Amino acid sequence: MPTNPTSNWSRLQNVYYDLRTCYAPLGWSIGNLHSDYKIAFASNSTLIAVASNSVPHPNLIEVYSLSGNKVTSVVYNSTPTDYIHDFCFRNEDLMLVLNDGRIRYYQDLVGNFNEYRFTENAIKLDNMTANGKAINGSATESSRMITNLENDEMEEVVNIQEVLVSKTHLVIRLDNKLVLTDLNSFQNYEIDISSFSSRGIEGMVINGSQETVIIYVACQKTILVLKVDFGLSSFELVDQELTDGPFNSISVSPNGQLTALHNKTYNKVFVVSSAFDQILLEYDTSNDSSSPHQVAWCGNDAIALSLKDEIKLIGPEQQSISFFYDINEDDDFDLDNLLLKDSGKNDLSYTIPIIQTLPDGLRVVTSEKVQFLYRVPEKTVAMYQIGSNSPSSILADCVNKFSSNAAKAHANITLLKSDDVLSIAMDDALAVALDELDTSWQKRALKAVSFGKVYAEGAFDADHYLTVLDTIKVLNQLRAPELGIFLSYSEVQSIGWKEVVKMLLRRNQHYLALRITKALELKDVIPLIYVHWCCYKIRKESNLSDVQLFKTIVNKLLSASKKRRNYISIDMISDVAHEEGRVILTNLLVDLEPSIISKIKKLVEFDETELALVKAFQSGDYALGLLMLLHLQDTLPTSDFFEILNQNESKHYNPTISRELQDLEVELPTEVIPIKGDVIGHTWIESLGKSDPKLMEKFLIHEDKNNELNLLKLKEFAKTHPNGEGEEYYNSYKKLLTKCLRRSARTTTMKAIERELKILELQHRLEKTYLTNFYSEKSLLSILARLIKMNQIKPASKIVREFAIPQEKFWHLVLSTYARAHEFDRLYEFVFGSLDASSGKSPIGFEPIIDAAFANNAPKEHISAYIRNSVKYKYDEKVRLFVRNGDYESAAHEAFKNKDIEVLRNLQQTVPNSDTKALQIIKSNMQKLGY
Repeated sequence: MPTNPTSNWSRLQNVYYDLRTCYAPLGWSIGNLHSDYKIAFASNSTLIAVASNSVPHPNLIEVYSLSGNKVTSVVYNSTPTDYIHDFCFRNEDLMLVLNDGRIRYYQDLVGNFNEYRFTENAIKLDNMTANGKAINGSATESSRMITNLENDEMEEVVNIQEVLVSKTHLVIRLDNKLVLTDLNSFQNYEIDISSFSSRGIEGMVINGSQETVIIYVACQKTILVLKVDFGLSSFELVDQELTDGPFNSISVSPNGQLTALHNKTYNKVFVVSSAFDQILLEYDTSNDSSSPHQVAWCGNDAIALSLKDEIKLIGPEQQSISFFYDINEDDDFDLDNLLLKDSGKNDLSYTIPIIQTLPDGLRVVTSEKVQFLYRVPEKTVAMYQIGSNSPSSILADCVNKFSSNAAKAHANITLLKSDDVLSIAMDDALAVALDELDTSWQKRALKAVSFGKVYAEGAFDADHYLTVLDTIKVLNQLRAPELGIFLSYSEVQSIGWKEVVKMLLRRNQHYLALRITKALELKDVIPLIYVHWCCYKIRKESNLSDVQLFKTIVNKLLSASKKRRNYISIDMISDVAHEEGRVILTNLLVDLEPSIISKIKKLVEFDETELALVKAFQSGDYALGLLMLLHLQDTLPTSDFFEILNQNESKHYNPTISRELQDLEVELPTEVIPIKGDVIGHTWIESLGKSDPKLMEKFLIHEDKNNELNLLKLKEFAKTHPNGEGEEYYNSYKKLLTKCLRRSARTTTMKAIERELKILELQHRLEKTYLTNFYSEKSLLSILARLIKMNQIKPASKIVREFAIPQEKFWHLVLSTYARAHEFDRLYEFVFGSLDASSGKSPIGFEPIIDAAFANNAPKEHISAYIRNSVKYKYDEKVRLFVRNGDYESAAHEAFKNKDIEVLRNLQQTVPNSDTKALQIIKSNMQKLGY
């Protein structure tokens, strides 16, 4: 092993690159990978899918780990009319694009898939091109249609030209349009490209996110940039108006800031800015060993060319470095001609590396090995570069010299401490260990940190050291050939540990995933592991009963929460149980769901709507209950809906299953509010039913509820005749009331109708008497208020006695009516009998009258009269009210009557000087009391 890792580095301008072998030899038995196989890489090159080129269309797609171990395989019996056109990965999910417009999406590595059609229900995106060069024609008009002989319907001819995939979208280029499929919702979008596709498209590349996708199209001598905004359902097409094409390939840097264009005809590679307004590099490939087979980015800094037996890395100012592969025979031959003569044989004596861009480097794959080409991190360069005087380099040198020259090592440590950079040196060494791929160099970096912490004297973060140590252990476990998940630390930071755990779960490495989450304290990811294990158990254990499986799942979920109640969502688990046709298990699992919202959603999804309704009411969530009622009202036939309204949970109780689950020590989050009788139906009547009178009438007839039906019809009559008047209204309403009275069975309902008839007769009599409409007054109190406003107090009092209305209620009605109308004299006359009287009795007391008088600014003398007649207020409260009213004379008399000299003295200070009469009375009263 070299004494310094720099011996493997290659310098490109002022930075260093290293080509590390990840796995060699590989576990597969593949000859010439480049010429004999079609290849697809998963994100971060964690999986490789290969299919033989020996047949026109793949029948077998084999998926390997990066170390060459077979993970899974997909068999599809391709025929001339039904075949796999292309295959690709979305993260680690394999997708097959079939020639008939289907996408087969594999969500795991054991063959489970869903199928979607990219030709159906597509949203056509609007052209928002700013320069006015609109794309003419429509996809429908330019599409070729044929007749399907099976159903005699017209269908569009699907002629796939190219398939691209990003993290969020699948793009399929047809003859005249692009189809973009959202890989989360599988919603399809269409863009008509007939205006430029006829001119010839060399190739495309996609770059984007969930809301926006950018597609680069090589068309003739230029590049077209298609910017798609899914939020606005529109796109914009920009012609960059280049003249150096045609471009055979386009490669966009991972950060999207630079674009590499390869013109094979003129042996040129151009690097341009993202705005295509500046050429940053122009490289001539005519002097290379062969024409580039691939042009890709190595991180964001350099362009990599895949040549015959060579990877060439090109940096700024056309500087380059090469990494060569062994050549077994004389290489004086034309590679391109040889490939044309015999592309199916495996005896070629050269290697064509297959490369894939990564955010921090480049993956290089051949038949024999897998390598990682990357830019050496700056902290690694600073620590290991010969002659470096960085703190980490000095610390590493201390370790090397300690055994031979302890005094020198001690002096260097002392220097680091005196400069206060020892902690910086240790932190940098930890960063180097994280970025390092070789275990021996990892140990050397960590050894330097261990050496430094002896001298750190408490300034060392031991927790951070342990975290780094655990992280390195995990990364090395992932990189082991058995798993083949070779990820750098920066790649893990980019995708997140959750995605790494998902990779392990796809490989059914549940125990290892759990160990990793515990070691790195990834508490939020732990539920994901248990959910995946439960799904895997349901699919695998086909010989277990539903109840047995439920017990197994419950015990596993409880071990995750370490409590007697489950707090992990069972959404995915119940989906798998439903897919496997386990109805009992599905319902039991749904009952285990901790979220009532999710529980109701799943029951509706599984067509258990009656149970969902019951659970919604049992939860006590009124809004959720109404939402379920509304859903059922809109989706079920009327007769079925009426049957459900009187539903209760007894239908769904299974005593046999309940007995089998008795020994299960789990607190099911079952909703505990009992639902009995017609609670659900009553709730609907009092809420949603009121907003739909026709449906309410049908329901009441269905339930034979005549009394409720009568009341409903009366209310509807009142709504349809808000300002009823005249003999016609009187006769029709009287007829309806009489009919309802005959049909009523309940005593309370009969009394209510009889009272309504009595009020109607009163309205009729009053209309005849006063020659004005009283039918518009819909209640007895409103009738009385109308009479009070008309100053018909005696007729109103007679009605009060006739209908046995309490006097207190009538007095309050008179008080509020007159006070709001500022009819203060009429109010005074009503209270005392005449305007000349000053005393009287009130069944409601004088306190409400005083409050109303103050609130509506009644005359001062009226208010004082009310205060004097109050028997509730004590004398001091009366004094306060008299003062509030500005009646200081009455306040003084009240104080004198109670011989309260202090109140009189206070009044003397309070009374305005202008009120001489009040001051004289106060003074006289004080003298009478001897002061």
